[in-house]
Amino acid sequence: MLKRIILLWLFFLPNFLFAQTDSNTVSSTPVKKVVLAPFPDSIFRFNTIRPIPKRAALFSALLPGLGQVYNKNYWKTGVVAVGAGVITYFIVSNRKDYLTYQKDYIYRIDDNPNTVTSFPNYSTDDVNLLRTGFRKYYEYSIIAASVAYLVNILDAYTSAHLKTFDMSKDISYHFTPGNSAQPVALGISISFK
Repeated sequence: MLKRIILLWLFFLPNFLFAQTDSNTVSSTPVKKVVLAPFPDSIFRFNTIRPIPKRAALFSALLPGLGQVYNKNYWKTGVVAVGAGVITYFIVSNRKDYLTYQKDYIYRIDDNPNTVTSFPNYSTDDVNLLRTGFRKYYEYSIIAASVAYLVNILDAYTSAHLKTFDMSKDISYHFTPGNSAQPVALGISISFK
C-alpha cells in the first residue's frame, strides 16, 4: 500500500509542479518566439592547432623525428627512428671493420718483423682491398645519414604545410583564354576558388 502511495506521488507531483497554465490567466503580453541562428562551423577552427612549417623543420633539425611529433604524424616518427637506427648500425659497423683492417695494414707495411698481424691468412693486398672497401662503405653510410637527415627535415616542413591544405569538395580550377589583343601570345590562366 505504501508503495502505491509513493508511486502516485512520484507520478502526480512533477505534473502538478510543472503544469501548464492558460496564457490568458497569467499575463496579457504575447510571447515572442526566439529563433536561434544555426551553429557556425567556423567556431571549430579555433580549436584546431595548425603547425608552423618553420618550427616543424627546426624541431626535426634539432632532433630527428621531433618535427613529425609536432605535426602529429606519429607513425612517421617510428620510421625516422628505425631509419636512424639502421644507418647508425651501418656507420658503426663499417667504421669498426675499417679501423681493424687499417691497423692490420699498418702493421704489415711497417717493416718490423716482430709485429703480429690479426689476419695471417690474408696477403697485404687482400687486407688493403678490404680496408679500402670498408672505408668506401663507411663513407656511403655517412652520405646516407646526411640524406636521411635532410629528408626528415623536408618531410616535417612539407607535412606542416599540407595540414592547412583545403580538402573540401569545392576545390576546382578554371581555364580562361588569353587576351585577344595579343594574337601571337599563347597562355593559360588557372585560378583556384
